[in-house]
Amino acid sequence: MAGLTGWLFQRAKPFWDELASHPFVVSLYRGDLPLERFRYYVLQDYNYLIGMMRTFSIIASKSPPWLAAAALEIAHSDATVEMENYKRLLPRVGLTFDDVLRSEPAPTNVAYMNFLISTAALEPPLTGLVAVLPCFWSYQYIAERNRHLLEENPNPLYREWASVYLSREYGELVKRLRDAVDRLYEESCTDRERLWRVFLAGTRYEKMFWDMALHGEEWPFKEK
Repeated sequence: MAGLTGWLFQRAKPFWDELASHPFVVSLYRGDLPLERFRYYVLQDYNYLIGMMRTFSIIASKSPPWLAAAALEIAHSDATVEMENYKRLLPRVGLTFDDVLRSEPAPTNVAYMNFLISTAALEPPLTGLVAVLPCFWSYQYIAERNRHLLEENPNPLYREWASVYLSREYGELVKRLRDAVDRLYEESCTDRERLWRVFLAGTRYEKMFWDMALHGEEWPFKEK
C-alpha cells in the first residue's frame, strides 16, 4: 500500500489484528453471539451513526468542493441508506424505533462520538478524515480476516450483517476515503506523526467500542 494510508495501516496492523480476533467479533462472525449482545450493539451503533453523520457534515463545511461533495454524500448515506437499513434490522432483533429513541449512548460511545466531532470541528479536513478512517477501514479488514468464519456461520442475520463489509460497494467507499486522505496529505504540510496519533486514537476507540458491546457497558446511577 502506498501513500499516507498505507503507512498508517502498516503501523496499525498489529492493533487491527487484535480487533479482528476480538471475542465479540469472532462470536458474531462464527454465529454464536447471544442475541442480547447483538441487540445492545445495534442500539449503540445506531446512536454512533448519528455522530458520524454530524462529523462528515462538519468536514464538508470546511472542505474544498471536491471533498465537500464526497463528505456530504457520505453524510446523506448515513442519514438515509444506513438509517433505513437499521430500521429494517430492528424488528429482526426484537427492537422498535422507540427503543432506539429511548436508548442512551454508553460512556465509550459518547467519548468516541465526541472525539470525532471535536476533531472535525477543531482540526483541518485531513485530520477529521484520518479520525473516521479506522472505523470504516477496520470493519472491512475485520470482515476479510474472518471471511472463513462467515462461510460456516449458521445465523442468517449475522451473515447478512457482516456480508455488507465484504461487498464491492463498501470496498469502494473505503477506497474513496483512503484516496481523499492520501490526496489531502500530498497537498498539505501536515506532520505525519501527528496524523498517526489521531489514527491511533480512532483505532483505540474501535477496540473500546467492541469491549463496550461485549460487556454491555452502562452508566452509573441509572434512573429508575
